[in-house]
Amino acid sequence: MDGAEVDRLTVDGVASIAHLLPRSRGRCGIYELTFADGERYVGQAVDVVARFGTHRQKWHDIVEIAFRRVPRDRLDDEEREQIRRRESAGVRLRNVVHTAGRLGAADLDQILPSPEQQRWLAGHEPGPVPLALGEGEPGPLRHQFDRLRADPRFTAEMARLVGAYLRLTIPVPEQTERDFWTLTALPGTNAGTYPRLFTVSVHALETLYVCHDRRRQQALHICLNVDKTVAESQLRTRLRLRAMRATRARYRVRPGVLALRFGSVGGAYEALTRPQIVRAARRLNLDLMRKGPALNWKTHCPELVRHVLSG
Repeated sequence: MDGAEVDRLTVDGVASIAHLLPRSRGRCGIYELTFADGERYVGQAVDVVARFGTHRQKWHDIVEIAFRRVPRDRLDDEEREQIRRRESAGVRLRNVVHTAGRLGAADLDQILPSPEQQRWLAGHEPGPVPLALGEGEPGPLRHQFDRLRADPRFTAEMARLVGAYLRLTIPVPEQTERDFWTLTALPGTNAGTYPRLFTVSVHALETLYVCHDRRRQQALHICLNVDKTVAESQLRTRLRLRAMRATRARYRVRPGVLALRFGSVGGAYEALTRPQIVRAARRLNLDLMRKGPALNWKTHCPELVRHVLSG
């Protein structure tokens, strides 16, 4: 963050910046924190002094803050733009919202080291999933699984689609299940308009789900979210995206998402046979897992996981 209008303050060991930024000068704007390890964090605040105090309670290694005053109605756009610029420049950010994925240390690194993540990302072959498919005590949401399995719309073909998706697009799924990704049977998402049969979620984003218009319960819609840049980087794949009804999806937690929509299980399954689509799904899922653990782990259904991976 450069410019004459930027206040750049050394704050190593400082608990409050109230004396450095008087209220009379204005405290609404965009700020950038710099940490002792070189990582940064970009944010917006109506009162940057109060926001700094919150950050200081979480992070004790802040050494500098840069602050630029921005009108309140421009905060969202300016924050996204500043984050985009830093990601393009390769700056390591601690941000979760509006970023592709954390470039610094992540909880996922404890399970799958970063070099192995990159090797997995570059491939497109399915990985083995040595889950204990026949074991396990009934979970608290077993009744949801039983209802889904009894639903004639949840066919064996659809179960195979979900199993293929997990094998192809989730790194070490047997070690990251529930902690980083979840599979939910009959979730309550959009129950009044477009109820879901099931949802695969990674961190805070639905990445694969099947829903229907509440007024037309037999007309199923399959949505597969992938990374937009990777999906569009190859001409052959770009030409096929129209047939997949690709549209840009807007999520605060992860920009650059492309939603692929299918009216049949066969169409969605065929998409997963295309290496570039698999790589685009892997890029999105890995970025989300690097952001942090699964947020809706309480609705995870291990019985459904065993079911879709047993075929």
